[in-house]
Amino acid sequence: MRFVRQTMDSPSIICIAVGFLNIVVRGPLIFSPRATLRFYDRWLLSTNARFRVIGVVCTILAMALLFSDFGEGVLAGLLHTFGWFVATVALLFLVLPLVLPNVLRDFIQTIFIYIEKSVDERIVRIVGFLHVLFGLALIYVGVYVV
Repeated sequence: MRFVRQTMDSPSIICIAVGFLNIVVRGPLIFSPRATLRFYDRWLLSTNARFRVIGVVCTILAMALLFSDFGEGVLAGLLHTFGWFVATVALLFLVLPLVLPNVLRDFIQTIFIYIEKSVDERIVRIVGFLHVLFGLALIYVGVYVV
């Protein structure tokens, strides 16, 4: 029996990476939603510099999605559309704090405070579970479908 070595192409690597990132970032919401939201607030949104780092990471992800050649097909179109969405988010995270300091950061912190204090923990856990399922589906698509 002869084994055939297969290489992974760009869409499968992107799907697996985004799925894994989705599981790692949203998975803790299942086990400890309030502590996870406080962690996001304290470590990611506490200063403008950390807020801009999120923008730089989004910029790198957007460039990888927009400049990669995924070929033709539905998945390629979805990844390209997601790249434009991430590019818009990166632009907001990088440019808006220069024009209006602390406005977007304060808005997002207000959303986190509202979710932490007013939304039931079970709903936040369900949202975390759905994100983990979505991440697993992306990994499945990256490994078996693409």
